[in-house]
Amino acid sequence: MAYNVLDGTVDYSTTQHTEIVDAHANQEIRGTKIIVGNLVDTDGRAIVPPAITKVEGGAKNAVITFQEGTSAKAEFNLTFDGETLVTRHVRATSFEGLGEKLRNLPPDQFSGPINARDLKLGPGLKNVRNDLQVDTGPGLTTVDGELSIDVTPKGGLRLNAGRVGVDPKNCTTIDVEGQNLSDDDVVMVHDVSRGELRNTTLSNLYASYLTAKIPSSVGPVNSIQFKARSGFKASPDLTYNPSSRVLNVDGTIVADALQVSGRTSFEGGIAANIHTVTEPVYKVATTDHTLLCDTARTKILVTLPPACNNPGRVLVVKKIDSDIYKLKSHLLTITVEEGKIDFKDTVEMKMTYSAASFQSDGVKWWIIGKTGS
Repeated sequence: MAYNVLDGTVDYSTTQHTEIVDAHANQEIRGTKIIVGNLVDTDGRAIVPPAITKVEGGAKNAVITFQEGTSAKAEFNLTFDGETLVTRHVRATSFEGLGEKLRNLPPDQFSGPINARDLKLGPGLKNVRNDLQVDTGPGLTTVDGELSIDVTPKGGLRLNAGRVGVDPKNCTTIDVEGQNLSDDDVVMVHDVSRGELRNTTLSNLYASYLTAKIPSSVGPVNSIQFKARSGFKASPDLTYNPSSRVLNVDGTIVADALQVSGRTSFEGGIAANIHTVTEPVYKVATTDHTLLCDTARTKILVTLPPACNNPGRVLVVKKIDSDIYKLKSHLLTITVEEGKIDFKDTVEMKMTYSAASFQSDGVKWWIIGKTGS
């Protein structure tokens, strides 16, 4: 398109070809030029003036937003410097990319659970099969998936309904190896008048209180004395022989923990859970000890639990066939998701009535006994 520029008021027409010197040459325009009528190109088509004729506001890096008509606004609270878009609130259907700088995210607003592998785990936590677990340390343990205090056997403490309490029965007797009470030994006493726990020596306890209150012992020789409603009471079913160091209980013993420092012998049976497996895929439960895997109708895959959660645990797996008239049965495979069993990825049993025993050292599972193939 070409046009003429003259001093004064002129009639504009792109059809005045005789006045056009060079349509593509540079032209210098001086003074104020007023165009009356429509500005058209050489084909007679109107050239539409700009859609935005007014911009309000103004700030560095402000993003211009359309208002209405031919007006726009440079927003003070919406800026973009070429890398970062800054505003107060964003409402969007979805986001893509990294969320490294997001904060104050309400945990109840996520659409699904968060895997442990996606979390930055600090001390005391670990990832086991994408589940967040407590990485227990000194003084802590887990019982049925719940965090608990690791009470020392014979340490005088016990757990009752999730709370730590003193248990006088959960400690070694004072007369082990010839030791006995002395005047300087200390005992704890709850002072009712002060409402707090105090300590005192046995000599003070005896001199100031027990001499007037202590009852006489009762029962047969070697009977263990315990407080009755009034005085002491004893039973021939509960005795202790200091010479042989034998505690005799003609009844039932219930304890939270048992620690044996020497040889142990039992007169009677030891019971453990036994379970028959018939489903093709089975994950060992926390209560399992012996598994009888019936492969008469299908092959079976048994998955051992994480070794790190079962230190010292022993499991027995045996292959059986409920159809005694069937000569061949299906394959039994034992595996674990973390690492190997001994030095194998899987343990396979092909022969019916084959069996294997496994024990965890807290790192991996080991085969400690096996019969058949």
